Amino acid sequence: MNLSALAGNGALKAQLSAAQRLPHALILSGPAGSGKRTLAALLAQAFVCAGEGERPCGRCRDCRLVREGTHPDVVPIERFLTTEERERPLKVDAVRALRADAYIRPNQAARKVYLIARADTMNPSAQNALLKVLEDGPDYAAFLLLAENPLALLETIRSRCVRYALSPVSGEEAIGWLRARHPDRDPEALARAAAASGGWLGRAEALLEEDGAEDPRCAAALDELRDALAGRSERALMEWSVRIQNGKWTREQMARLYPALAARACDALAGRDAPWRAALSPAGLSALARLAREGERAMAGNVSPAHSAGWLAASAAEILRRHHN
Repeated sequence: MNLSALAGNGALKAQLSAAQRLPHALILSGPAGSGKRTLAALLAQAFVCAGEGERPCGRCRDCRLVREGTHPDVVPIERFLTTEERERPLKVDAVRALRADAYIRPNQAARKVYLIARADTMNPSAQNALLKVLEDGPDYAAFLLLAENPLALLETIRSRCVRYALSPVSGEEAIGWLRARHPDRDPEALARAAAASGGWLGRAEALLEEDGAEDPRCAAALDELRDALAGRSERALMEWSVRIQNGKWTREQMARLYPALAARACDALAGRDAPWRAALSPAGLSALARLAREGERAMAGNVSPAHSAGWLAASAAEILRRHHN
């Protein structure tokens, strides 16, 4: 399968390419900016591709129409939503409309593909409505569910789908990807955006649009966290979490802190951030990077910033006990 347009994610692409046949229902999971929509478009092309050889060929009429967003048999959930509803959790009426549409045969391709963005915002009624077509839908119908938090989907939904989780790319891959798309931008701005993105390319591009700037509040909090780790002070870590809680951080601010923390730890391991490198051993920095990824995934669910900060401080204290310089 030709998935070269998706950056990084070598293991995921190998897994998909090795499949004899794409499953009829897939969950594509990852945070905002992880490439879910890019992968969904490539898989939609693969489902409807009429070219010869490897799919998607990217050249046939069906592939071109998917790329342009005008293929009649690749149907986004937004088709069944009003403009106002597109920013709200998905409700049962939209899913019922999608389900009814699924029983109308494809217009020109052999398959009909439904792209369900924000699938993890469906309420239980909507998910149960979708379950019926996942179980008993026509053979030509395929469903791509995009989710930041796949655990918000009912077990009955997850059990009938094959899940593919996207992964962050390396710092070098992120810089190369940004450079290819923005060859005229300052290399330092590219590096800042890549480092602050935590390896998520959509986020890297958004940061580049802001000239790679990092939220000053986030940067200051990370410096304080580093100093607490460097001072090997569990009390300082707890005081740090209290400042976050009292500072009334928003979920968006807390969600940005985790990829930035992962980027700090990875840069330190690569020798690019001496202050962080001095704070923890390589094993401790690796553990901290993993912790940041876990926190980022948790923030995709319904976790409050205050609880997240307390968890981060307690977990960092455990890392400090196990892995200090």
